[in-house]
Amino acid sequence: MSNVKGKGHCQSCQIRHLSIFAQLPTVRLVEIQAFQPSVVIYAPDETVYHQGDPAANAYTLRKGLVKLTKTLPNGRTQIVRVLRTGDLFGFDGFASEPYNHTATPLSEIEVCRLPLGELMELKKQNPEIENTMMRRWIQHLRQAEDMMLELGAKKASERLASFLIRWCEGTGGSWVVLPLSRGEIGELLGLTIETVSRFLSDWKRQGFLNEQRGSIQIQSVDGLRKVACASGNC
Repeated sequence: MSNVKGKGHCQSCQIRHLSIFAQLPTVRLVEIQAFQPSVVIYAPDETVYHQGDPAANAYTLRKGLVKLTKTLPNGRTQIVRVLRTGDLFGFDGFASEPYNHTATPLSEIEVCRLPLGELMELKKQNPEIENTMMRRWIQHLRQAEDMMLELGAKKASERLASFLIRWCEGTGGSWVVLPLSRGEIGELLGLTIETVSRFLSDWKRQGFLNEQRGSIQIQSVDGLRKVACASGNC
């Protein structure tokens, strides 16, 4: 069950530079200190919200990983995005819309739960918040467009290699947590589990990567990049 850890304090938050309050000067943060969103912990496979629920809150992911899934009319589900620390989600209520997807933790997560009513007032009074949110929405739109391009223009091996490079970017060859199953990776990239398994096995034999339950390590980013760019779609 979800557990309310306490109240968030934006002024001292360790991920404030990633939040919608990033552009607010310290003096302004003091002025809005009455706004203290709840910090909530969810266990893996709990649900933060369901597709179609009224959107009463927005969220900032403080810790952990979350998958966003859409349910089709025939009952089939599709992963549309994986969220990481600092990502914003659940802002559908700003458009008076219900949640457009289901948010499910892939690991134990910690979120700031932002009541939309209070957030709307803060946004009106502080244009910096509006500006930060607009920048993040544009970033998310571009990511969605890039994903559409990959699904439409890249071969299966190129899609998977590109995904792994992005996931492990900036880790310098260290082990990286990857809680998605092979089936979930395939669901995200429009591939079958057999295709994902075959390529991962091939790349392990070629020395491109190591894999263990829930983690991955890229040993040759150049090797994977050659696969990702094989058709010149980079």
